[in-house]
Amino acid sequence: MIEIRCGANWESLINQNQLEEVLKVFLKNLFINERGLSLYLTDDKEIQKLNLKFRGIDSPTDILSWSYADDERDSDLSQAQYTNEMELAGDLVVSEERVKEQAAENGWDFDTELIRLLAHGCAHLAGWDHERSAEEAREMLELEIYLLKEVDQLNIY
Repeated sequence: MIEIRCGANWESLINQNQLEEVLKVFLKNLFINERGLSLYLTDDKEIQKLNLKFRGIDSPTDILSWSYADDERDSDLSQAQYTNEMELAGDLVVSEERVKEQAAENGWDFDTELIRLLAHGCAHLAGWDHERSAEEAREMLELEIYLLKEVDQLNIY
């Protein structure tokens, strides 16, 4: 199950069916058993509040993630392995303003940046953390590139 909730500005910016399909591909590649997730698409103001509450950082960010399986790890692509019935992998929250700004900085469109961020967020849900070490950051980026290729987002890095 993929649940997508949108703030007011997002409705005209996204194709919800396309996002669901992309997320299903990411989750299928990251988790052994079927997983779902909750995605909340919001603005800088809301994500800044969440960033302060949960990370102690009083500024907006592009994406926040909450994994429901931080302690269950072990697989080729994923650092999380499940043996139960379908569960949620976690929650993702994305800021519209950050997606727009980063898309312009990177020289690609809004959809490409959003999909790139979702690959990054899903990697976090699977247990990867680029802040733990330089080696894990490199491996996580390689994983994100692999995931993007799986949804035909080639050569964006």
